[in-house]
Amino acid sequence: MQLDSNNLTVEWAPFKVASHVSEQQLFEAANALENDFLKQQAGYVRRELLRGEGNNWVDLVYWSSPEKAQAASKNFMESAACQQYFSLMTDTDGSGVAHYAQAHSWHCNN
Repeated sequence: MQLDSNNLTVEWAPFKVASHVSEQQLFEAANALENDFLKQQAGYVRRELLRGEGNNWVDLVYWSSPEKAQAASKNFMESAACQQYFSLMTDTDGSGVAHYAQAHSWHCNN
């Protein structure tokens, strides 16, 4: 996919995992979300799952444009994979999800 770096949009989605959920359960649901939802969305580029301290996590999703990110957000709640993933979390009202436009990037050439 040819990307216009001026339009690349990063979705920052912090969340907390419910105390009864194992890391294995989270990874299985995250993989289902990847395969059954995200890969089906126009403009999806890639994703990273980041672990913080305690039960704090961030889903970092890259989209080809802000419009594609917004369109996928509208489809989220209709997906069974999304519902399963969200059921493992606390604080999932979506208020922490934000989209950022990539202003510049640097890459190591080693």
